[in-house]
Amino acid sequence: MKTKFFMALTAACCMLSACSRKEVRIHTIGDSTMADYAENTTRARGWGEMFQEFFTDDAVVINYARNGRSTRSFMSEGLWDKVKAAVQPGDYVLIQFAHNDEKGNGTYSDDGRGTDPWGHYKANLETYVNETRALGATPILITPIVRRYYTADGTISPKGCHNLGAAGDTTLDYVYVMKQVAREMQVPLIDHTALTKAFIEELGEQQATDLIYAPTDGTHTQATGAALYARMVAQALQQAGILTEYVRPDVPIVLNPRTLNFGQMYVGDEACMRFDLTGLALPEREDEIVVTAPKGMTVASAPDAQRQESVTLPYTEGKLWNQCCYLYFTPEQAGTINDAVTVACGKVKRKIPVVAESRVIALETPEKAEIGKYTLKGLDESEAGIAIAGGKWPADIDEAGDRYVEFVFKGNKKTFLARQITFTLDGGVAYRAALSKSNDFYPRTILGENQRPESGARTVTLPVNTSVKPGERLAVRIYPWSVAESDNLRFRIADFVIDGITVE
Repeated sequence: MKTKFFMALTAACCMLSACSRKEVRIHTIGDSTMADYAENTTRARGWGEMFQEFFTDDAVVINYARNGRSTRSFMSEGLWDKVKAAVQPGDYVLIQFAHNDEKGNGTYSDDGRGTDPWGHYKANLETYVNETRALGATPILITPIVRRYYTADGTISPKGCHNLGAAGDTTLDYVYVMKQVAREMQVPLIDHTALTKAFIEELGEQQATDLIYAPTDGTHTQATGAALYARMVAQALQQAGILTEYVRPDVPIVLNPRTLNFGQMYVGDEACMRFDLTGLALPEREDEIVVTAPKGMTVASAPDAQRQESVTLPYTEGKLWNQCCYLYFTPEQAGTINDAVTVACGKVKRKIPVVAESRVIALETPEKAEIGKYTLKGLDESEAGIAIAGGKWPADIDEAGDRYVEFVFKGNKKTFLARQITFTLDGGVAYRAALSKSNDFYPRTILGENQRPESGARTVTLPVNTSVKPGERLAVRIYPWSVAESDNLRFRIADFVIDGITVE
């Protein structure tokens, strides 16, 4: 009788706790190591886009992190204003910057991003903290993840830990400055730098290269690295007594994205969506995961693998790292799809909601929209081509938000369904292409990128699946950057075409 009484009391307490727990919102701001990425365009993933996986559904993570941003440019481009407009009393704001503050080698540089650690960087962090608190929210400082910069003895160099000076010298140490701000302003701080440093030093350079960081550089992470680094922050918050009732760091299967939205499709069209599957704490008694597609769809474990109703993924030692899956759908009739991909490992099951709306086209007309005019921001053009304003390119690992070529398409009398964009790129620049329908280009959808510059002219074709209604504006921006310092780098963009159909 006593056992039943205590079981009933425990159940009642759990129910009361669940009912009394309020929804909490967590806003994350930072750079490309934290940002969201388009699953089908790159292997890079930011830890901010994985962060939601380590919280209950009562916590909502809103990731505002953007590629190439610093404490300075995130403010100057108006991104911080958009965050402040969304923040409400009781919310949390996680702040991680430094990678792009270092662009000026420790100085307030003329590229719009670089900051001096003890001057503008410190002042900007203080501004973020003060303005977050003024909104009734709680700021939390997150030191940046380390770069994969190993020394001969297998440790991460001071520069990899965001100290541009000598070891032990804090003059150009961005992490030390952030810690100082945390001490002076009594702000909670997660030392993500120390956590990631210890992790990849123990892991070793080869495995860190193969499993954690993107193959193109030593700064951005793959899906597994992003998931592991997100879990580190969640665990650290829990250990610090912050958001403890919302954190669930031991989730066995991490999925990204959390929803697969095919958007608007037409009967007979084929579409594919890619999703990441990472197993961090899988049951060791099992040795495989089964991924099952919704009815009428197929799934594959690789782009060239056989498409099936379900696929089996083997794993060992409770881990499955950097696994991508591909979901294919060709609607046979008009209607709305609300279904899910099932991911199962023994008794452990996860679902990814799948959403689509298919229509029948009464009349379609192929159309090519050739756009010859473009506008430049942060760039100059001459007969020799397009170059950075001022002529001197810094060595970058990611885009600068205020440097781009923009093409604009305006909707006519009929709805235009854009299928793909094509353009010719000539010149050794890395680039990222994105589109948006808003006048301030926020939010945006990443279409594709190339972080490894190629010489000579080549045709770039990127898939697009978006409709442009009469009177709507669709803008495409190409963000170029150089991976090495240069005074003579120029490029050209020509033959920009949007292929699609007008529909009735």
